[in-house]
Amino acid sequence: MAQIIIRPLRESDAPSVCKIWCNGLSQTTQHAIPWFLRPFATQKMNEMRDVAISNDGDVGPNGSNLIKMYGEKSDRQMFVACEQGVAPEVVLGCCAVKKGMDEHKEEHESDIASIWRMSVDESQRGKGIATMLMQECERFAKDDLQCKRIGLWTLNPVAANFYTSRMGYRREDYAYVSDSWLAKLFIPPAFRYEKDL
Repeated sequence: MAQIIIRPLRESDAPSVCKIWCNGLSQTTQHAIPWFLRPFATQKMNEMRDVAISNDGDVGPNGSNLIKMYGEKSDRQMFVACEQGVAPEVVLGCCAVKKGMDEHKEEHESDIASIWRMSVDESQRGKGIATMLMQECERFAKDDLQCKRIGLWTLNPVAANFYTSRMGYRREDYAYVSDSWLAKLFIPPAFRYEKDL
């Protein structure tokens, strides 16, 4: 296997990043949602995806807004994993980091950074790529953004296990995706995880 490199997002990576992130959403519905609610959850995830990949979304159609969202601002960066020496480079995974916990606000005074859009191509999982992406985001948060902590939100139990067992995050808080008592009964909450840098 070729050596994996982690580098900042380039404009040419955007379509691959968009595809990897969109495909990765299915892991959440498959592992976090009871089987009888998966059609509903899939519909809701597709709605969330459609907002993100819309003309005004942070991902944009075919990833067209990723550079504007993550490459042109001083408070954030998206990294991609690629195989070194392969031409053309193939994106294997992506992960973004920004200062503050709100994805859309600039929070220059915050001492916490946050993780966004973490995903690895399904065929590349289990090779340590997610760990390398997270380590680079954590390094960037500490060294470049001068943050003391880093956090994230997820309702994906597979991802949560990775964050706690491999990356040393601890569960701090939770929030339900809906105020409906029925939704609270069947849909697990999203959990917030943090780690000191």
